[in-house]
Amino acid sequence: MKKLVINIKIILIIVFFPVFLLLSEKSHAQITESPESIFVKKVEAILLNSCLRKKNFGVKIHSLERDKTLYSVYSDRLFSPASNLKLLTTAVALKRLGANYRFKTALYATLPIVGKILEGDIYIKGFGDPNLVSEQMWLLANELKNSPLKKVRGNIIADASFFDSNRRVKTWNKKAGVEAYNAPLGALSFNFNTVAVHVTPGEKKGDRPIVVVDPDIEFIRVDNRARTASKPKYGRLIVNRVDRGDHNVITVSGTMPVNSRRETYYLNITQPTHYAAIVFKEYLLQAGVEVMGKVRVGSVPEGAYELFSHESIPLSLILRGLNKFSNNFVAEQILKTIAAEIYGEPGTTLNGLRAMDEYMQSLQYKAEEFSILDGSGLSRESQLSPDQIVSVLQDIYKDLGVYPEFISALGVMGRDGNVLKRMKEYDGAERARVKTGTLNFVSALSGYFQSADGERFAFSILMNDLKCSGRRARRLQDKIVWEGLNFKRVSLETTFN
Repeated sequence: MKKLVINIKIILIIVFFPVFLLLSEKSHAQITESPESIFVKKVEAILLNSCLRKKNFGVKIHSLERDKTLYSVYSDRLFSPASNLKLLTTAVALKRLGANYRFKTALYATLPIVGKILEGDIYIKGFGDPNLVSEQMWLLANELKNSPLKKVRGNIIADASFFDSNRRVKTWNKKAGVEAYNAPLGALSFNFNTVAVHVTPGEKKGDRPIVVVDPDIEFIRVDNRARTASKPKYGRLIVNRVDRGDHNVITVSGTMPVNSRRETYYLNITQPTHYAAIVFKEYLLQAGVEVMGKVRVGSVPEGAYELFSHESIPLSLILRGLNKFSNNFVAEQILKTIAAEIYGEPGTTLNGLRAMDEYMQSLQYKAEEFSILDGSGLSRESQLSPDQIVSVLQDIYKDLGVYPEFISALGVMGRDGNVLKRMKEYDGAERARVKTGTLNFVSALSGYFQSADGERFAFSILMNDLKCSGRRARRLQDKIVWEGLNFKRVSLETTFN
């Protein structure tokens, strides 16, 4: 009987041992599946979303410390990077101009100031400052007053010859709108070549809304035809800007509910050089300096001497405004400044692009392998791959001379800039430093993140031909970044101990 039992056990072992072995191997495979492969599966599941059903996207996530790619798909393909192109503009600006570069705005005269009076003209020359805003212009006017100066018998002559005369990039949409992001370029510019229009409803139905324009100067005139309405359903407010040659007209039409809050609109202006000079004249008047002449556009003559010059904040701080809020005007001004400083005046977009091309070729990319046609990414003809953007991020990461300023200019996820509201609910979101990119049917996100165990990664997510809203595309990007923030490499030795 005992023999029979033993024989039956032997038979059962022989029959079922392969099954036990198979189950054991499967269980062992599950236990030993690497964190990398788990991460890849999670990202691939995110990218199956119907928003991306045209498969026109590319992703690359690369370890900066191990120089190893964690994940990539279609990463060598070219896509419209939208404002992710500003990462390249920032890199070239820091490397060629330096973090401490300061933009200059200078005042000149040909005659001396005698008894607080200048008999001749004052020349104001711009050197591309993208951050010449109200506070800076006031400092310029106030310094001139302290020369000391009380009266100018001549004209204000504005010189924008540091750049060429092209106000727009040729590859941008030919039909330029009045939006702030379409602002014209110019070596002498003021307040990003925009104007703020504040509209407050009237006290009762039928009243005209109150319109306040900043700056309030003769170049900007208002045509207010709007009415205050009792209920919000009766139409809407329309604020536009019309070019009238020697001035711009802000037109306000439609209706505004009586109990609504004040609304602010930012519109671009035309003739940036003239605009900046008129503002300067107005600020001189407010500072107590009378200018008897008119505003003209011209050049500083030979033999003129410098009365005073104003320097901007450092480039490193200007780049924060560029990338955290994705300012197209600032990007293009910087591009032309790079051109003027490297290749000589006047600064041109073409020469700025030449510097960008040279940088990309220094990263071992051939000219025909990419297309860079502006500095901001507003041009749909610009084309880069996730591989190329990550290469830029890697190159900057290795260069301690520019990396701190570069990364501090990026948006902190969930904390500031135009990613203030993204991933706010996630703890540790601030470990992602990013640049966004948005055009119609295009959404992009690139930058750096630090994983759960402290490893640093560079990444680029470029999505074109979207079949959903930009908001939905951004959620997909956030999910990928969140997986990256939670990624943790665990060694097999740790698993088995």
